[in-house]
Amino acid sequence: MSEENTNVNDETTENTQEEKQDNATFTQSEVDRQISKAVESAISKQRAKWEQEKQEEIEKAKSEAEEYAKLTQKEKEEAELTKRLEELEKREKELNNRELLGQIQSDLKENNLPAELADTLLNLQDNGKIKAKIGDIKKHIDDTVNARVKEALRQETPTQSTREVENDPFQAKIAKYK
Repeated sequence: MSEENTNVNDETTENTQEEKQDNATFTQSEVDRQISKAVESAISKQRAKWEQEKQEEIEKAKSEAEEYAKLTQKEKEEAELTKRLEELEKREKELNNRELLGQIQSDLKENNLPAELADTLLNLQDNGKIKAKIGDIKKHIDDTVNARVKEALRQETPTQSTREVENDPFQAKIAKYK
């Protein structure tokens, strides 16, 4: 029982201390100091992360250099050739992507679709599939627009029936000429 009382007293003391801290007011210099500490800690964390990334890059370059040094002349030539081929393939892929992106943008313009869709369609990497997707997108957008236009133009049917007016002036004129 005494343990329960001490637990309750501890909780009450903690709640009171928290309330006092919540009600405390801070001067501008204290606030500035806290902000400065937070900024400095964020900067130091980013700097440490950056330094670690740079260190990993340096270690990777060193390990590549060590492996390259261990290779024979023929193996060095093969490694260089392989590296050049990879770079050429990368450049070729970038050029193909640019060309495909241009084609996609022109196809989108022809179909009156936003050019912003080009980046999304670039991932398909096949001109036939891309044209089919553009057609699907155009059809979907047109159907949606038509449905909304029909909805906006829809009118309710009249609730009152039309009936003949007893003294219709137009009917009187027509009757004169008959």
